[in-house]
Amino acid sequence: MGTPPRLEVEATRAAWTPTPTPEKLLLPVEDTPVATMPAAEATLPTAPYQTIKVWVNETSAEHRAALQQMAAEFTAVNQIDVELMFVSPLLLPNLVNTAVLSNTLPDIIIHPLEYTAGWAERGVLNANAAETAVNQIGRDTFDPAALELVTAGGQIAALPSDGYKQLLIYRTDWFDEANLAVPDNFAAMFAAAETTTDRENLRSGFVIPTESNLVTTHQAFEQIALANGCDLIDNKGEVLLPEPPCREALDFYYRIVNQFSPIGVQTDTSTRNAYLAGRTGLIMAGPEMLPLLAGLDAALPPTCPECADDARFLAENSGILTEIQGTGSTAAGFSNLRNLGITNAANVDTAVVFANFWFNEGYETWLAVNSERKVPMRWGTAVNPTQFIDAWGYTGTPSLAELYGDEVIAQLRDGVAAAPRWGIRQGQGALLTTLYEKLTIAITLQEMLSGYFNPAQTIIEAYNRITAQIPNYQYDRDLEEELQESEN
Repeated sequence: MGTPPRLEVEATRAAWTPTPTPEKLLLPVEDTPVATMPAAEATLPTAPYQTIKVWVNETSAEHRAALQQMAAEFTAVNQIDVELMFVSPLLLPNLVNTAVLSNTLPDIIIHPLEYTAGWAERGVLNANAAETAVNQIGRDTFDPAALELVTAGGQIAALPSDGYKQLLIYRTDWFDEANLAVPDNFAAMFAAAETTTDRENLRSGFVIPTESNLVTTHQAFEQIALANGCDLIDNKGEVLLPEPPCREALDFYYRIVNQFSPIGVQTDTSTRNAYLAGRTGLIMAGPEMLPLLAGLDAALPPTCPECADDARFLAENSGILTEIQGTGSTAAGFSNLRNLGITNAANVDTAVVFANFWFNEGYETWLAVNSERKVPMRWGTAVNPTQFIDAWGYTGTPSLAELYGDEVIAQLRDGVAAAPRWGIRQGQGALLTTLYEKLTIAITLQEMLSGYFNPAQTIIEAYNRITAQIPNYQYDRDLEEELQESEN
C-alpha cells in the first residue's frame, strides 16, 4: 500500500535540514538627508537601530516589487535599513522554529492567524510591543473582531493586517441545466457533486485540496466541520472530535470526496486547474480564484470549452458562497487573517515605527497586491474611520465590483474576522498552532482518503494524535471501546 502520508511528510521534513534560505533584500540607508516622516495619527518614537529585519509570507514578483517600494520609502524617511526575507508559507513555521533555536529571529513576521497564539505563548512574539503599536496606530480603527482573534492572555499578540473568506465556487450554468439547488448545505452539495460527475468525460463533481503537506487540506475540512457545529475543542480544553457533529462532518467529507473527486491526491493547483478547465462543478478555494475566472491572468487563463470565445465566461457563470450549512440549521464560513507580529528579538521602538508605517503610509500599497484576498483589518484612520474598508473591491481595472457586483463584494468583505475558527475563541489557539505546524489534521485526512482508515477509525487516530500534543490532557476516552460498543 506504500508509506503512509504521515511518514512521508516526516521524511520530507527531515530532508529540509538545513532549512533553505529564502531570498533576502537589503535596502540601504540613503546618504542624502531627507525630511522626517509626515505626522501619522500618533507621535512616533525615535528608532535607535539602523536595521530592521522583516519576514513576509509572500514570494510573488508582485509582492516583492510592492514590498521593495514600501521598504525604500520607509528607509528614506526613517534612516533605517530594511532587510526583507520572502518566505514560502510552507517553510515559515519550520524557519521560525529554527530561528528560535539559533537565536536569529527577525524583528517583524508577517504571518497567518493560526500561528499567532502559539508563537505568543512560546515567547516568539512580544505582546507588549504589539499593544504599544496598536494603541499608537489607533485601536478603534481596527476591526474589533480581528483584535479579539489576535488576543492571547489578555493582550494583543500581533496586529491584524488583512484577511479573506474561503469560497465555495460552483458552475451556475450546469446547476441551471440540471435544476440543482444552490449548494449551501451538505445535502445540496452532495446532490450537485453526484449530478455533475461524469467519469467518462473526466469530469468530477467536487474538488478540494487533500494533500497531506498543505494547510488548505486542513482548512477545507475545518469549514465543513464548522458548518455542522463541530468544534475541535472547548473552553475547558476537552477535544470534541468524538462528538456526533464531528463524526457526521467527517463522514460527509469522506463520502463526497471519495465518490466525486478525481482519483489521487489533490492540491490547490489541481483544484484551480480543474475548475478553469471546466472539469468540475464545485470547488473550495481562496478568493485568488476570482481574477482567474475573469481571465485577468495571462499566465493562468481559463481553458474551459466555452472560454475560448469568452475569457470571462467562468466569471459570468460561477456562483460564490462564503458559508455552508451541515445537517442542522446554522451556517458557517471560514476566514483566515494575516497578522504583523513583533518578535521578542526586536528593538521595540524600531518595530513600532515600522508597524506605524505599515498601517499608514504603506498600507494601501500592500493591500493593492492580490487585493481579492486582502480585506483590510484596519478599517480606516481617525480622520476617515472607513477609508480602507470602503475602498476594498472598488479599486483596480477592472475592479472586483465591476466583475461580480456590489452584492458579492459585501459578501466577501463583511464579517471576515467574525467567522468561526477552531480553538481560537476557546482560548486554545496554541494547540491550533501545533496542529498546523505538524499538519496533524491534513495528514490524518489523507490517510483516510488513501484507505488506511475508515471514518470511524480516523476519528480515533485524529483524537489520539491531537490529545498527545496537549500536556497533561485530562479527558482521555477509550474510543476503541466506544467504537466496538457502537458496532455491536
